[in-house]
Amino acid sequence: MQRLSFEKNHIWAKILLLAHESQTSKLLKLVQEYENILCRYHLVVPAQIASRLPQKLKLSIQPLELNQLEAEVESENMLAVIFLIDPTQNDLSIPDVTDLSRICSSRNIPFASNLATAHPIIRSLVPTRVAHLIFNPIAGQRNATEDLLKIRQILAPWLHLHVHLTTRELDADQLAQQAITAQPDLIIASGGDGTVSLVASQMIGSSIPLGIIPRGTANALSLALGIHTTIEGACQLIIAGTTRRLDAAHCNQHLMTLLAGIGFEAETVGKATRELKNQWGVLAYLIAGWKQMGQQELITTELEIEEKLYQFQAFAITVANSAPPTSVLAQGVGEVVFDDGLLDITIITAKQALQPTITSKLQTARYLMNLYGSALIRTKAELPNLYHFRAKSLKLTTSSPQKIVVDGEMVGTTPLEVSCLPNALTVFAPAKHDPSKLENIASLWVRKVSPSLSALIATLGLGGILGVPLSLWGIIGIATTLLPANTEAIENQIIWYIQQWIPPFLEQVIISISILGNGEVVIPGFFILISLLLWQRNYWKTGMLLLAFFGAWIINHELILLFKQTRPYLRPLFTSDGAANILSNNFLQGTVLYGAIAYLLTLRFPQVTHWIYSGAILLVGAIGLSRISLGIQWPLDVLAGWSGGFLWLSICIILLRLKNIRSSVKQRQKTMIIQR
Repeated sequence: MQRLSFEKNHIWAKILLLAHESQTSKLLKLVQEYENILCRYHLVVPAQIASRLPQKLKLSIQPLELNQLEAEVESENMLAVIFLIDPTQNDLSIPDVTDLSRICSSRNIPFASNLATAHPIIRSLVPTRVAHLIFNPIAGQRNATEDLLKIRQILAPWLHLHVHLTTRELDADQLAQQAITAQPDLIIASGGDGTVSLVASQMIGSSIPLGIIPRGTANALSLALGIHTTIEGACQLIIAGTTRRLDAAHCNQHLMTLLAGIGFEAETVGKATRELKNQWGVLAYLIAGWKQMGQQELITTELEIEEKLYQFQAFAITVANSAPPTSVLAQGVGEVVFDDGLLDITIITAKQALQPTITSKLQTARYLMNLYGSALIRTKAELPNLYHFRAKSLKLTTSSPQKIVVDGEMVGTTPLEVSCLPNALTVFAPAKHDPSKLENIASLWVRKVSPSLSALIATLGLGGILGVPLSLWGIIGIATTLLPANTEAIENQIIWYIQQWIPPFLEQVIISISILGNGEVVIPGFFILISLLLWQRNYWKTGMLLLAFFGAWIINHELILLFKQTRPYLRPLFTSDGAANILSNNFLQGTVLYGAIAYLLTLRFPQVTHWIYSGAILLVGAIGLSRISLGIQWPLDVLAGWSGGFLWLSICIILLRLKNIRSSVKQRQKTMIIQR
C-alpha cells in the first residue's frame, strides 16, 4: 500500500472514507472487496483507519486528521464520501454526519451513510474512465489557468481527471512514469511538442492510450495526426474515444514521434530562441528560417540504407516518422504516413552554397513553397535536387559534426542512427481517411495538368453542357442507323402496350403526374428551392442548383436543335404544347430538379439515403411513363430525358464535391499558416 505525499502541482480525483468505531471493520472489508476499483483513485482516510488497512492492498492512501475532513470535502475533485455511521453512537471526535451531508448536498457529491448506499456508489465508478492529465503551464502563449479550467470543465462530466503540473524540478516524463504506475484508462498530455514527446517516451509499448491537447507554438504532431488545435476540439476527440496506432523511432537513443532534421531544419530551430518565440509566436520560425537561407552551408553526407550507400552535398536532411504539411522539408512525396512502419527520408541537395542575397533567398522560398503545396494536395513534388527514400532504419554520417534536432529539441550532433518502432503508441486521433476516387482524380489533375482545381471545375462544367447532348445524339443516331426500319415500330408497340395497361379511371391521375414534368411546375420548383438555400446561406449549393437549372435548359435546347421528331399522337388525351419535339415540357429539367432535391435531402438525412433516392427514382420514372401513355413523348425521348438529366445532375454534384475538396485544401492551408 502506497503512502503518497500530496504536492500543490497535483490535483487528484479523491474518495473520502470514514466510519464510526463500530463500523470500521465493515469499512475495511468494503475497501478490500472493491480494491480493483478503488485503486484507481486517491483515498482520503483518517489516520487511525488508514493504519488498520492491510499493507498488501495496492491503494493510494492520503492519511488525514479528523479536524481537516470538512475542508477536504469542500476541496476540488472529491468524487464521493462514504461515511458508515452507527445511529446509536455519539462520537464527538468525528465530524457530525449532518454537516458532511450538508456539504455534499451543496457540492453535488454522492454521499453514502451505510453499506446499502456505499455499494452502488462504488459500482457506479466502474464504467467511468480515469485519466491522468500532464499539463505544462508555460507552454505556448495562452493563459494557462484559463486553459486548465476549460479542459476540466469539458472533460469532468466524462472522465475522472487527475491533474499533474510540470515544474522546473518535475518534468513531463517523470509525471508520465507516475501516471503509468497508477494504470489509468488514458493519459493526456497538454503542452507543446516537447511535452507530448516526453510523455510519449514513457508510454512506448504501453496499452494505455495517449490523448493530446495541443497548447504549444507549433503543435506539429497534432497537425500531423489531424487533431484539432483548439482545446474544445481536442477534448471532444478524447471524449469520442477514436484511436489510431502511431509509429515512433529511436534516434540516437532519443525517442522520435515527429522528425529529425540536419542542416537547414536544425539551424532554423536553433535560431528560433524562446525569446524570439515569446515575442513573435509562430512567426519566429519564419524569421529564423529567412535568416538561415543566406547562411546555410552544404553538408557532405553519406547515407546507409539496407547496406546501400548514397553520397550527397546536402542543403537539408530530414528523417520523418510523422509530419504536417508545414514541415516542408519532410514532404518528399507530399505526405508522411505515420502508421506504415517506415521512415521517410527527404534530402535536398544543391550544386553550390546559397548566397545571402534577396534573389537567392526568394528562389529558396519558392522551392519550399512548392514542397508545401505538394503536401497540401498529398502529391509528390516534382522538383530538382530532391531525393526521397523509405526505410525501416538508417545510418547517416557527415564530413563534420552537424547539429541534430529531434521533435523540435536540439539533441547533439552527427553521426545519426534511426530505427522505426512500428505501432509503438495508441493515440486519440480522427479515424483514417482514405481518399475517394474523386480526390484521386483531383490530385492527378493538379499533378499532371494544372495546379488549379478551378480549371478542372470549369472544364467539367463546360464539357458537361456540350458533351451530354452530343453523347445522346450520337447514341440515338447510331441506334436509328443500325435499326432504321424497326425503331419507330418498336416505340409504337411500347406506347400501345403501356396504354393497354392504363384503366380509364386513372387517366386524371396520370395527367396530374405528367404535369409535374411541365415547365409551370419545374421552373417555380427550382426557384423555390434556390430561395430556401439562399435563406439558409448555403451559397455553394445555391450555385450548384443554378448551374443545374440553366445547364439543363441549355442541354434541352441543344437536343431540340439536334433532333426533329414529332409527337406520336396515338392517344392525345393531354397536350400543352402546340408543336412538340424531343424532351418537350421541360422533362429533362424535371429529372434534374427532383434528383437535386433527393441529393440535398440525403445530405440532411443520411440515415434514410436509400429511401430518398428510391422515392426520387419512382417519381421521375412515373412522370416519364405518364408522358408516354398520354402520347406526349416517344419512349426514346423519355429515355433521353432520364439519361441526360441523370448525367448532367451527376456532373453538377461532382462539381460541388470538387469545390468542397478545393475549399478543404484552402482551409488546411489557412489553418497551417495560422498554427505556424
